[in-house]
Amino acid sequence: MESIRESALSLAFMRDHPGNAARVLESLPPVQAASLFERAPARISASVMAAMLPRQASNCLASLKDARALELLAAMPLQATVSLLRNLPDARRRTMIAGLPTASALASTILLGYSEDALGAWADPEVLMLTAASRAGDAVERMRHAESTQPSVYVTDDSRHLTGVVDLTTLLRAPEATTLGNLMRKPQALLMAHAPLAGSAADPGWELASVLPVVEPGERLVGVLTHDALARALRRPLDVPDDAAVTASLPGLLVKGYWQTLTGMVDSGVGLLPSVRPVDGAPDER
Repeated sequence: MESIRESALSLAFMRDHPGNAARVLESLPPVQAASLFERAPARISASVMAAMLPRQASNCLASLKDARALELLAAMPLQATVSLLRNLPDARRRTMIAGLPTASALASTILLGYSEDALGAWADPEVLMLTAASRAGDAVERMRHAESTQPSVYVTDDSRHLTGVVDLTTLLRAPEATTLGNLMRKPQALLMAHAPLAGSAADPGWELASVLPVVEPGERLVGVLTHDALARALRRPLDVPDDAAVTASLPGLLVKGYWQTLTGMVDSGVGLLPSVRPVDGAPDER
C-alpha cells in the first residue's frame, strides 16, 4: 500500500511541479530516472524531461526504447525536442528524427544545422505562417487550432520569405474577408539565424519587442525568439556535473520533493534528501 501511495505522490509532484521534479531527476543515474519516464504517463513525463538540463535529459532518453522515446519527444515543445536530439549520439539522433512527424522532423533538422551558440539553434519554429492572400477569418481559425502560442501570424511566400506580421488584435478587428496582405506590418526588427548568442541580448530590436523573428539570409523565416528564451540560452550550463551518488529511492526522492515544495521548504525540490526504503515498482496512473 505504501508503494502505491508513493507512486501517486510522485506523479502528483511531476504533474504540478515539473521544474522541481526535473532537478530531482537530474541528480539520479540516467537509467534510474529513465525507469520512471518509462512508466509515468507520456504527457507528465514529457513536461518533466523538457525541463531537465538537455544533456542529462538526453542520457535518460537514450535509456528508453525507441517507441517510448519518440512518444515523449512528440509530446514536448519542438525547441525542447531539438535540445535533446542535439545531445544524442549521431545514430540514435537519426533514428529519432526519422520517427518524428514529417513537419517536426524537418524543423528539427533545420535547427540542428545551426551551431548551439547561434541564434538559429534557439529559435522556436512553431509559428503560424500564411501567405498574403490568406483571409483574416481563416487566419483566426487557424490560430485557434495551432500549436503555436505566439499571438501573431507571420506572412511569408511559398519559400518562407518573411514579408510581414499581423497581430491577433488586428485580425480580430478586421473583416473576415480582408487579406493578410492588407493587414500586415513590417517586422519591427529581425535577428539573423547565424548570429552568435553572445552579444545578442544587446540587439536594439529588444527595445521594440519581446519577440523577434529569426531569419536566414534573404529573410527566410526560421522561427521566432523571445527575450526570455535568449536569456535562458545565455544562462545554460556549458559543463554538466557528473551524476551524484544517490542511495535514496526514486519515489522517495520525488515524494520528499513534493512535500518540501508544498510547504515552501525549498525552491527547487533538490537537496540532501534522506535515504528511504527502495520501491521496486510504482504503478502507472493512466
